Amino acid sequence: MRLLTGLLLCLSAAASAQDTVSAELVSDPFVESYEPEVSVSGNVVVGIMTTAAAAAITRDQIAITATADTGGQHLCLKATSRDGIYTSRNVYALPNEPGNVRFPYRSKLADVVSDYAEHEIALSATVGDCDSGASDYFLLGSSAGGAAESAMMYLNSFGATDVFVEVGGEIKTCEYISEGRRTTFDFICPLAISAGTDAVPVTIIRERFGREQPSISLKVIGAIQ
Repeated sequence: MRLLTGLLLCLSAAASAQDTVSAELVSDPFVESYEPEVSVSGNVVVGIMTTAAAAAITRDQIAITATADTGGQHLCLKATSRDGIYTSRNVYALPNEPGNVRFPYRSKLADVVSDYAEHEIALSATVGDCDSGASDYFLLGSSAGGAAESAMMYLNSFGATDVFVEVGGEIKTCEYISEGRRTTFDFICPLAISAGTDAVPVTIIRERFGREQPSISLKVIGAIQ
């Protein structure tokens, strides 16, 4: 019985690996930058990912769960270090069929990227080209698994003193990053998003000394299954 159970687990793992297909890199060459003196302002939303995704970037295992209505479309994958020194932005073509999709990350600065610890680099993936201004984000994870990993959002507060995220009517408090250089993001927010491919509405609420700033609405698509 143990042998049969082990065999079934191996077959299940192999099937899962086979179900993951690779997206095609459209950007040529791979676009990335390492500028120690650069000053970056960026966007409010800098990253939406699982805890497994941070390690996946150096292992060429970054992945999403694509949906049927995004088949064949372009996707913009961005990586941004918290200190603003390292950035990348590349466009990929999604396969026509829905399912788990891996994004080849052909960095020539792998040693630089691997030096960043957890919560020091953020990843985001939006539908369309990088300048489309899309507000639909994929939840980035690892093709090696990690469905049980927690999801999080990295935000640039732009001077807000308190930041919250609302998902499904539940509001959670974001954590301020008090240490290190915080050029591109300074808050980490927990996301209560379960595995699946439905688009989940998320609202970002920012306050500055109790005075509410304009909220930001977006959707997060799917999770690695």
